[in-house]
Amino acid sequence: FDFDKATIKPAAADALKKVALIIKKKAKGPVTVVGHTDSKGTETYNQALSLRRAEATKAWLLDKGGAQATYQVEGKGESQPVADNTKPDGSDNPEGRAKNRRVDIIIQVEQGN
Repeated sequence: FDFDKATIKPAAADALKKVALIIKKKAKGPVTVVGHTDSKGTETYNQALSLRRAEATKAWLLDKGGAQATYQVEGKGESQPVADNTKPDGSDNPEGRAKNRRVDIIIQVEQGN
């Protein structure tokens, strides 16, 4: 996601199409979409932004063929980074922040498939 946005980027479309296909063919339980942010902004704002990102991803998946699944959405704000938002010297780390602006999609599938 771009900074301060909850709009699906065109570059994510190919990966999300693959996810929608997996959901369509193999999902056997609820699909959980978890939104995340970088550390810029307040905790309250980032919590709401992360939820908007999860909702936008859910809507995209529903529109592209994942409609037969049930969905749960969560927002984690800035609480679960996968990269450092700042460099060791305390300066901004734009690459790390970009990695933290993401969603995680958890799909329950039937064993053996």
